[in-house]
Amino acid sequence: MDALYYFDLNTLGEPVEGAPLPERIISGAPTNKTWEIEVTPDGSVSTGVWEVQVGSWQVVKETWEFVTIIQGESELIEEGKDPRKITVGDSFIMRPGHSYVWNIITPTKKIFVIRENV
Repeated sequence: MDALYYFDLNTLGEPVEGAPLPERIISGAPTNKTWEIEVTPDGSVSTGVWEVQVGSWQVVKETWEFVTIIQGESELIEEGKDPRKITVGDSFIMRPGHSYVWNIITPTKKIFVIRENV
């Protein structure tokens, strides 16, 4: 195995399709696709690409996640705070133990690195 792994966003293969839990959906039909790129042997870290359609839902974060937006426009709304617009090129960390509303304005795609709570 090479020390570096390069992936091509145009040749990711078949995604896994999903959606938020129905009771967390606020509006629209925010269905999503996930392309898993790599998972560590112990399963504690995963990387991939995720794409979601227009809608909004309540996110309850249970893992640590680093994100870079590569397509679209969304808002993240933390309780008691003003909405934060996120768009192409934005990078951020979502910490476990928090919840917020993710409002998808235009279909949004992100590259992610998730660290499970182990």
